[in-house]
Amino acid sequence: MKIVPDKKILNVNPIFEELFSQISPEIASTFTKEQIAAIKQGVQRREWYEHSLDLRISVPIPLLSFYLVLLVGEERRSKQRLQYEKSLYPFWTFGNILFLILFFFMIVSGSISTLFLFKSLIPTKTHSVFPTSIPWINTQQECEKLTRTWNNNKCWDNEHSSTF
Repeated sequence: MKIVPDKKILNVNPIFEELFSQISPEIASTFTKEQIAAIKQGVQRREWYEHSLDLRISVPIPLLSFYLVLLVGEERRSKQRLQYEKSLYPFWTFGNILFLILFFFMIVSGSISTLFLFKSLIPTKTHSVFPTSIPWINTQQECEKLTRTWNNNKCWDNEHSSTF
């Protein structure tokens, strides 16, 4: 006797639908309604999709379409499962190292840029002025015309800054 799963039970939970679609039709047809309901209930209890932070970004770059997922939440996996997943997904891969270097570079360059921005907003001390003679002005009339001071046969600029 072939038992077809009840469509009402399958269509309620997309995670269960995905899981059930991966089971071969020969095996799926042997499940009773009670077994399907129990599997569905087990999938609902896992709550694997609830995280404190669930950030999923799709980055459509021409010829390079990829996505980024950042999940943060309470660790619920067993130690055995953690060890198994470490062997499946090693941390130190070329892609991960490249990402970490680029991420570190972005953080450092962003921090330096922010520091320079804040530094530019802080008022600087006023520079001291030092009087200096202006060698190309040779007459008192030219000197006073430019609102400078004539002294000892030289034209003096009393507002000259040493950082000029």
